Amino acid sequence: MHPFEFTPSLILPIARGDWPPPTAPVTLDGITLQPKPELHVTLVGTSLGEELLRSVARPLLHDTVARALATHDTHPLRTGVLHLLRKPFDEHGGCGMAHSLIEYVHLPAMAPLHAALGRLLGRQLPVPPPHVTLYTAGDDRGIGVPSPTRLRALCVRLVEPSELER
Repeated sequence: MHPFEFTPSLILPIARGDWPPPTAPVTLDGITLQPKPELHVTLVGTSLGEELLRSVARPLLHDTVARALATHDTHPLRTGVLHLLRKPFDEHGGCGMAHSLIEYVHLPAMAPLHAALGRLLGRQLPVPPPHVTLYTAGDDRGIGVPSPTRLRALCVRLVEPSELER
């Protein structure tokens, strides 16, 4: 069995001892965000994961992922760069607004993993900005960020770490 399993997304869990999740809500720009109970980096989002599961034999997919992750550093390094994201969403026939506070991380394995997955699909894939969702409001699942372009579209503003200490 491989240590990583598509569900169809693929996440890299972060051990609580390495980076404890936040414990109290934070208010930014009048929005109260709730802390995420667990932290992870999404390596492969749901849309790409579903496409890979439809298009690539599972043993080949798992071997490709395992090789890419075994040969590159998978320990996310915190950067202190925080982004407040906003995205409208539909829920139960109504429209709402989701917010997330994410921290960008340095993750050397992200680009090589997406290059290897792109070779399986026969095209170049955008490299998702590696990040950890720390807080959410409106939708506790967070907001998917599959590319740098999407991050720019979703970003309301950069947040100073000192804003979380109030």
